[in-house]
Amino acid sequence: MIEEQARVVRVIDGVAEIVTQRRGSCGSCAARQGCGTSRLAAWLPKRQLSFHIVNDIDARVGDLVVVGLDERLLQRGSLLLYAVPLAGLLTGAITGERLLPQFGWSSELGAVLLGLLGLTVSLGLVRRFAAGRVIAGEGGIKLLRVADRPLSLKPDDSMLSNGR
Repeated sequence: MIEEQARVVRVIDGVAEIVTQRRGSCGSCAARQGCGTSRLAAWLPKRQLSFHIVNDIDARVGDLVVVGLDERLLQRGSLLLYAVPLAGLLTGAITGERLLPQFGWSSELGAVLLGLLGLTVSLGLVRRFAAGRVIAGEGGIKLLRVADRPLSLKPDDSMLSNGR
């Protein structure tokens, strides 16, 4: 489980709106001083990301909470986001290169046009599929625990019977 801290800014009808600060992906890497990605991240503005998540841990406004994301869902999402559009681009380009010369078009123009069409269609499919999963509540992001609220320790029956 990948964990990140966020602040609860609003709670309405069992749904918490949380805000987290977007950071560079390699903030803790040992090579960050010589890494181009971390240098680029330092130049980009820091943005806050806002999410609406089911509040099943009874978080309150102002609480610092720990949010979790299942690694498998992240891997599947990355595969969906990168592999499907790439497959659409390549399929369209190969089809355009082979099909459009039969209609008098150049193979290069056919590859570019149908490649872009395949990329556009596949991105639309990815967007529709991902939006459907988020609406269905399968986003994979959930509140794990409140990070900064003190724990309330209640003595159980065994502690009371032992004279503690």
